[in-house]
Amino acid sequence: MYYTGYIRSSKVSRIQVDPGSALSIMPRRVLHLGIPTHRLSATQTIIYGFKANGTCPMEKIKLRCQIGDLRSEVTCYVIDADTSYSLLLRQPWIHRNSIIPSTLHQVMKYTDEDGEVRTLIAEKHPFKGVEIYFTDSSSTKILSRLLRIPVKKTSTLATKADTEPEPEEESLGNKPSCNEH
Repeated sequence: MYYTGYIRSSKVSRIQVDPGSALSIMPRRVLHLGIPTHRLSATQTIIYGFKANGTCPMEKIKLRCQIGDLRSEVTCYVIDADTSYSLLLRQPWIHRNSIIPSTLHQVMKYTDEDGEVRTLIAEKHPFKGVEIYFTDSSSTKILSRLLRIPVKKTSTLATKADTEPEPEEESLGNKPSCNEH
């Protein structure tokens, strides 16, 4: 589910609320919003599963975020990657703010300070043109490479665009270290 909100006083589109994500992530390109760099702190965290291997975030930062009337703090890990979202809000952020998300209905509900139930409706068309990046759209190929499952061709008449490339041989045993630079 994608929402439009604010970080500090800057409007941010494509804030993704993902009940299945373990970390809140922000791509480095969002730092241009005037976020004070003195608020960034080093981290030794390694994110596994992003780009099908371990990735070291650049830093982490605690931000004030607002979506509709919901205002909250979120700790984000800054990554250097092209993503379809500007900010990914994770499961612990959802629980800490007592949010009930419904991906089926594309809404999230929460109770405000006055005890009233509020509903935030997700964007119907969060993307304009060709703004979806390959990083987020290749989960099937990533999964097949991780599990070493060959991608089955469904037709002998398939064109090259319809078939998957053969998986490259990669060493999955090497775990990256955030100290290697």
